[in-house]
Amino acid sequence: MSWLDTLEDIRKKDFAKVPMKDRDKAARDVINMASYGCAVVAVSPMPFSDVVLSLPMQSAMVMTVGHIYGRKVTQAAAKDLVVELGTVVGAGMLARQGIKALLPVVGALLTVPAAFAMNWGIGRAAMEYFKNPSLPKDQLKKVFDAARQEGSSLFSKERFDAFRKSRQATTPEAAPSADEPGKKKAPAPRKRRTGVAKLLHEEFEGRIAAHPEVREAFAGRVHLDLSGSDGGLWTVDLTRREGFVSEGLTGAPKLTVRCSARDFTALMKGRKNTQLAVLAGDLVLEPMNLDLVTTLAPLFG
Repeated sequence: MSWLDTLEDIRKKDFAKVPMKDRDKAARDVINMASYGCAVVAVSPMPFSDVVLSLPMQSAMVMTVGHIYGRKVTQAAAKDLVVELGTVVGAGMLARQGIKALLPVVGALLTVPAAFAMNWGIGRAAMEYFKNPSLPKDQLKKVFDAARQEGSSLFSKERFDAFRKSRQATTPEAAPSADEPGKKKAPAPRKRRTGVAKLLHEEFEGRIAAHPEVREAFAGRVHLDLSGSDGGLWTVDLTRREGFVSEGLTGAPKLTVRCSARDFTALMKGRKNTQLAVLAGDLVLEPMNLDLVTTLAPLFG
């Protein structure tokens, strides 16, 4: 389950009889999850990419915080509220994007704690807004300023790394049983390609062959780490003229993709949106480089 799914589950709970102290704790937990989510997308080196990707996350956070305090907020209204609260921090946001423009890789990493702190500030301002909707904007700004400082002290690189890796674990394979003494081992039957293997070797290979412009633009390898019973490790080598897909991880990858075999199949079949999969944590990219993802987009069209 992704953290966005967790927020959806929280919005199904009834907080009507929950004491305010416990509501505050629940709201802070929600803000903490969303803040680490926004910190993850801040790793993208593309200027303004995290602004676009963070908005759906922040909207989900605001909807959930509103629900905790007994106020129903639609997705559209939550988005408007995030934008309104965001006007308080517009200068800081542009400053972070300026760092990215000057230092595309290192600069993106420098924005991670700032992204966490900014979202923490917006979340805390949302908490106070839902408790007291008539609170003046200058008071909300004071809440935000104090909360942003608090967020800077709360950010933890260890927790950030754990959050990023929380959806990356693969399902371990069962250990092979030992051969019986004296019993001749029968030759392993030849495996017939099914599921993801068939999808990769047939359909995906075909799409790669049909898009030489993608191979030329990407010019590197992709490592696929697909979890689940039908998963496995694969290398997609776009520097070759044919035979692009092979089992196992070989060479230095330009991009590593981690997700379940089920989600990968859904992405290939067009049943799942790539951007939403990234936001939900169902699709993990290393590095979080949207330029590379955009280059590969025709292969998933």
